[in-house]
Amino acid sequence: MDERLLIIEDEDTLCTSLQRVLSREGYEVDIADSAESAFKLLEHKSYDLIITDIILPSISGIELLAKYRKINPAQKVIVITAFASLTTAVESSKVGACDFIVKPLMHDEMKRAVRKALEISG
Repeated sequence: MDERLLIIEDEDTLCTSLQRVLSREGYEVDIADSAESAFKLLEHKSYDLIITDIILPSISGIELLAKYRKINPAQKVIVITAFASLTTAVESSKVGACDFIVKPLMHDEMKRAVRKALEISG
């Protein structure tokens, strides 16, 4: 398996936990703690899937995705949040998220969501 994932999450413990779990599944996983650091990675590398929190320092995960999808409209994305609402679910859908997962994250749920997102053609 050679799929590359980018996790954008400012909560260190969750970020490293997800990185460890998904790396064990055979994915190459990079992490970023802000939209700015994510954009720096995205300038030099492409990812099969981006997993982003909505609440990030400076700009939100939704804003990040809206900007990045102008560059790469086919980018696959999973949005995660601790503050689920109908509004955030709709916003996530509008920027093309293929899944919307509410924290606390269960590792098995996350692994299934990643597999499902990567199976989507396009």
